[in-house]
Amino acid sequence: MKHLSVIIALTIGIPFIANAEEIAKTSFYYDIQWGNLVIGHIDGSLERKDNSIKLKVKSESEGAISLLYNYKSDLFSSSYKQDDIWRANSYVVNSAIKSQKYYSKVLWNKKNNKPDYKIDPPLDLEKVHNVRQSTLKNVIDPITAMIKIIEKVNKNKPCDTTLNIFDGRRRYTLLSRELKKQYLINDRPRSYKGETAVCGIKFIPVGGHWIDSKWDPKNDKFSDIKVFFGTAANGSYLPVRLNLNKWFGTVTVRLLENN
Repeated sequence: MKHLSVIIALTIGIPFIANAEEIAKTSFYYDIQWGNLVIGHIDGSLERKDNSIKLKVKSESEGAISLLYNYKSDLFSSSYKQDDIWRANSYVVNSAIKSQKYYSKVLWNKKNNKPDYKIDPPLDLEKVHNVRQSTLKNVIDPITAMIKIIEKVNKNKPCDTTLNIFDGRRRYTLLSRELKKQYLINDRPRSYKGETAVCGIKFIPVGGHWIDSKWDPKNDKFSDIKVFFGTAANGSYLPVRLNLNKWFGTVTVRLLENN
């Protein structure tokens, strides 16, 4: 489950995409389930003003899993639209896994779109592959990536895309493909019910991934990680569910209605 935090950071995405001229503020809550156990939650807020989006997210493990894999994270990201293209602006993460704290801050230069970043602690190159400067051209953060995918879905276009992602610690290429339309039942109280567009996601590691990992991306299928996009009251699409099927079991992330 070492790369689960990356997947969650990406797939919580943006739970509200409004018209460019609107000012939108909203909050959202996801729970994270592994098998039959709820192992964590994601609590966040989003603000959109004109052509910019700011996102604040808190995620935390809970229940029995906290005894083995205690996890807590605060994430802030901001993106902006220029020349009809969503661009990365900032991506900051403060997290703690077990007793180890991690800090990452990535800022993009608006003149050349190059990232400037700071991380603490630095990468342990005996355990993970290096992130080479030559791989940091035309990269964006995970949240801006999801904005781009949601925008395609909202325009009734296939979510097929290839995006270069950098979060300060990991550099990877994201592949997204449209899979099907599916009607979701609300299998948990307050979860989404209705028609969805389903997109499959694959990751190709470029740097920052574990050297001794048993994960072989060549064996991944688009059906392993599925993001379900449902419609909000205003008709816009949003991520309402994520299904992750791997060797360690099934992880489901669900958007829940506010009480």
